[in-house]
Amino acid sequence: KVLCAAAYGGQKLEAAKYTFSACKSVTSLAIGLLIDDGKLHLTDKIADLLGESIPSNRRRIREMTVEDLLTMRSGVVFTEAESLTEPDWVRRFVNAPILGEPGTEFRYNSLNTYILSVIVCRITGGSMLDFLRQRLFDPMGITGVLWEKCPCGYEKGGWGMHIRPEDMAKLGQLVLDGGLWQGKQLISREYLRAATTAHSSPPP
Repeated sequence: KVLCAAAYGGQKLEAAKYTFSACKSVTSLAIGLLIDDGKLHLTDKIADLLGESIPSNRRRIREMTVEDLLTMRSGVVFTEAESLTEPDWVRRFVNAPILGEPGTEFRYNSLNTYILSVIVCRITGGSMLDFLRQRLFDPMGITGVLWEKCPCGYEKGGWGMHIRPEDMAKLGQLVLDGGLWQGKQLISREYLRAATTAHSSPPP
């Protein structure tokens, strides 16, 4: 239940707001749904999921997993700023330099979450936003969500989602309640427990 709401100046509570990196957690929910469905595993290699032509000498890209992306431990240095001058973000990601071994060191990078969005799209055969509408947004009464896309047509994943504050709060409540919404289990408690557990220590 909404206990209190306030808007200031020209702000309107019924208008969708730009969420910046808060939407990374929403992309994670989409990944969790696919894991619940048995269509994806944390240990799956992204090279197999993306279907890109990855050179044989790109060992670290070939060994990178879904969990490495979720936990910001890919080591890829291709960044959000660089994406402004590159139309094919997937190709650029799999060919970018990597620092260290995937899965070992925390390096915050929004393009990790973008690749997760691409994976969701390729597994479902549609957009990530449509998948989330079907599985979470519609059952929770969340409407009017928009998500900016990359030049190739995939949701940006790590940024660019527009959603009403109350609807974002609903997603927070879903996570707090272990995936239960009005008596229905929409996403597994097991995935949310893993998603809200520390996996690495970020630098100071």
